[in-house]
Amino acid sequence: MTDASSTASRAASAPSAPTAGRVWSGIHLAARAGVGGVYLAAGLSKAFDRQGMILAVDSYDVLPEALVRPVAAALPWVEIALGAFLLLGLFLRASALLTALLTAAFIAGMAQARARGLSIDGGCFGGGGPGEGVTWWDLIRDGAILAGAALLAFRPVGPLRLDALYLSEPEKEVWEP
Repeated sequence: MTDASSTASRAASAPSAPTAGRVWSGIHLAARAGVGGVYLAAGLSKAFDRQGMILAVDSYDVLPEALVRPVAAALPWVEIALGAFLLLGLFLRASALLTALLTAAFIAGMAQARARGLSIDGGCFGGGGPGEGVTWWDLIRDGAILAGAALLAFRPVGPLRLDALYLSEPEKEVWEP
């Protein structure tokens, strides 16, 4: 009898295996940290290099000349805002959706530059203008960012979100797959 009761008490006090909710919460945090961190770092690396941004945007040769400077001026600040919102968990669904759309536009721009054989530095983390060209690694990296942003747009509920502080309806913090 004592063996059975001691076995039962040990089983009850033993740490449980990770549940699906914990795993998905970890994936959610990793996606927010990864995508938000990349966007924040990319934006900060370009924010104060106006000339480099103009060269980077113009080197893709897709925008009319009148739009190159406004896009080059605004893009780093949009990236910083989206990265900060994702990291903080603010306006999460909208931030993730905008991040996914912007990343899809980046992928389209890089793919057309690669297809056209343009020898440019993509300007993702500063720089811009002439370079070695868009690599497969650049496209794969942005594909992973797109996947993370799409996941967050589809399932914005997760742990450590500032959204949870001001939402009128309480949401479940640990989400199911």
